[in-house]
Amino acid sequence: MSEVDTVAKELEFKLVVTKNGKHRPKSRNKLQSSVHNIGGQVCVERAEFCQKTALTQLQQAESDLLQSEFLRECLASIAPILAGVEQLICLGLGNFLDCTIARYQLAFIRCVRSQTNLPIKGQFFDPVFTQPEVDTLHALGESILHENLEGKHAVERKTLFFLPHCPKQIVNNLLWKNWHPDRLANVVLLCNSFNTVVNNNPDRLLRVNAGYILRAVDLFQEVPLRNTFRFGDVFNDTSLHYLSDERTSEQGVWDCSNEEPWYEEEDLELISKDKVERLVFV
Repeated sequence: MSEVDTVAKELEFKLVVTKNGKHRPKSRNKLQSSVHNIGGQVCVERAEFCQKTALTQLQQAESDLLQSEFLRECLASIAPILAGVEQLICLGLGNFLDCTIARYQLAFIRCVRSQTNLPIKGQFFDPVFTQPEVDTLHALGESILHENLEGKHAVERKTLFFLPHCPKQIVNNLLWKNWHPDRLANVVLLCNSFNTVVNNNPDRLLRVNAGYILRAVDLFQEVPLRNTFRFGDVFNDTSLHYLSDERTSEQGVWDCSNEEPWYEEEDLELISKDKVERLVFV
């Protein structure tokens, strides 16, 4: 029996004394009101407890990272590239209240931001975020993006995209949306290695599901993050990618049809906008 149910049961059998000495049960409306108020208080207290627990766990993860050789090496290799970043967008983080990997990834990007002195809020989106996770991000001073653009974010200023272990189709969509030398120069990506994606998948599948990654692998400089962290499955296969000035002026680099990527339903890796809408209205 839940705490609310226990309180309700106790209230239901509580008697009050009238002026003439007779006992009568409290009115049903008063009982319901009491139960509602107590139940609401319990929910609020539980939510506050969960948020405090989440913030404590995140603080511990950040402390763990700040003391690690892994973060020191990362900062040494990527800090110069992040100079001038004016925007931070994180997509596909996952349920960080329940998942240790996601929690450490959130801690990592916050540590990178603070240690490189980027005076910007993070903008976060994942269709799987729960309300407590949204509330926790707000409590941390971060922003929430409310529209599922499936990665199709156009940028006009230097932006760090953090896409930890995201589906390659999200990265592909992001590249397509900014496929111009002026815009792509503003895109810095912390995500799964382009080289690994290209080397581990047949060309015929890449042309269908990751055509822009296939083109970008020769345009972008890739800085692998050496995976020395004590949890090996948090940052494995992660690299920083940024546009190489040497290749942007070559003829033919930008000659491709600018058709929006489209994926067969059975090949879909990301949670599409249509799929979210279908789930909402089922």
